Amino acid sequence: MKHIKNIVFVSTLSFLLLLVGCDNVDDSRFNSNLEEGWVEFNGTGTTVNPDFETLPVRISVNVPFFKNGIDIGYELQPVAGDYTQFVTAPGNSIFVEADDSDKLGVIELELQNLTGLSQQVIFDVVLTSTSIESVSVGVDDTTPTTYRVTIPCTNPETLPSDYFVGEYTITDVEATIGPGNGTSNFQEGTVTLSADPLNPNVRLFNSPAVPAFTGGAPFSFGLLFSTSNTVTLQNFTGLGISCDEINEYGFGPLSEATTSWDICDDNSITITYTEDPNASCGGPFTSSFSLVKN
Repeated sequence: MKHIKNIVFVSTLSFLLLLVGCDNVDDSRFNSNLEEGWVEFNGTGTTVNPDFETLPVRISVNVPFFKNGIDIGYELQPVAGDYTQFVTAPGNSIFVEADDSDKLGVIELELQNLTGLSQQVIFDVVLTSTSIESVSVGVDDTTPTTYRVTIPCTNPETLPSDYFVGEYTITDVEATIGPGNGTSNFQEGTVTLSADPLNPNVRLFNSPAVPAFTGGAPFSFGLLFSTSNTVTLQNFTGLGISCDEINEYGFGPLSEATTSWDICDDNSITITYTEDPNASCGGPFTSSFSLVKN
């Protein structure tokens, strides 16, 4: 009976060893040395939100055994912009305990001053070393050893004085009355945007509208850049014409603005507005025009 139990024990042990071997037989990253392996990031990067105060960057320790724990070295490298005023790293290495069942290291980056950025900031967290000779930083091209962090632009409450200022080409995108009558709503050409001296979040410009009916006279328009990150055509601008001889035809803001703005980009924008909000000529219509920086 004792002999039978020994056979069962040996068979069970052999089966368990076989399972371990099966798990790793097709993975060249594991060798016969159970203290050999590699470290890598859990992912390749992220974009942070302005309200983030910390960013955990996780590192996997792919080693069966490391009896005395392991130090993992890393460094921060700039990619675009100066990250140093926004990020503080807790040193240049982290330590993972030997009895950490998750085999997971975490770099806790402290974040600050993330609001009101007019330029995107990008930096990399790069694994550089380990304290165990048999544990490498990555093992092949598919192993993530660089973790990219992007701090996006955030729209400020007050526009910079040079944002969306200067010469732009204006062109209809969607329009009804103008194109329907062989002309345009906004006459294509160059307009000059300037900051409203009474409201720094408004940009003013003059442009001919439905020129076939108005003779090409310029009309004054304003664009309101709101703190809700949308842009609207400001107020109603009547064009002095009417289809029903009662209600004036013109352009006004859309009741629910759909155009967003990005403080990092003032090269182009498409403004959605309400054409003929007084229903003089069959409206209202949802129309739009584009502005492209010259």
